[in-house]
Amino acid sequence: MSFEDVIRQIVREENEKHLQDVKKLLESHGYKETPRFLKVPEAAKILRIGRTATYELCQQSEVNGFPCIRDGNKIRIPYTALMNWIDHQTEKVV
Repeated sequence: MSFEDVIRQIVREENEKHLQDVKKLLESHGYKETPRFLKVPEAAKILRIGRTATYELCQQSEVNGFPCIRDGNKIRIPYTALMNWIDHQTEKVV
């Protein structure tokens, strides 16, 4: 193993340790990794409304701009788009 390879290995290990420390710090503050896509019941829980109401939002998505993706019978809601939609709805009220 060359000197350069040894240095690269050390840097890799240090980066990994640093990432683990950051992850532990975030978890200690209540941060949890979020999925990229949500199922309707998961989105309903975030919105604090029922599943039926969330399905209705999906059905009216062309009118209300609710972010949902249909794949056959499956409906998936992109997490980031949902958060942006919530922010946009909040701005309308305020």
